[in-house]
Amino acid sequence: MGNSLRVVVIEDDPDLRSLIKLTLEFTASWEVTTAEDGASGIETVRAIKPNVVVVDLMMPGMDGYEVCRRLKAEPETAAIPLVMLTARTTLDDGQLEELDVAGVVFKPFDPDKLAERVRELAGVQDG
Repeated sequence: MGNSLRVVVIEDDPDLRSLIKLTLEFTASWEVTTAEDGASGIETVRAIKPNVVVVDLMMPGMDGYEVCRRLKAEPETAAIPLVMLTARTTLDDGQLEELDVAGVVFKPFDPDKLAERVRELAGVQDG
């Protein structure tokens, strides 16, 4: 897996977190690390320096907007593409643009198409 994409998934729902991890590992052979909340997610991103981060918008404590804000504010993590994951039907487009979010994946999503969608939104290639 040394040449595969490294992805960090920050999602508070344990079942969905597992589903996303398994989906990206098996459909795309990516190296996936997960975090259950914003604070641990930021620490994981700092440690791993992934190719892309998938962030749930609605999490207790620190929401996805704040996670993105903090990652974009740090020089070491600012260039990492961020993909927002949400069940909301309306989003604050201004805030997404301000935070330079690569794109949004809406729940429920098709697991078979998740990796393709993340790759497309983040503009990353397997290497």
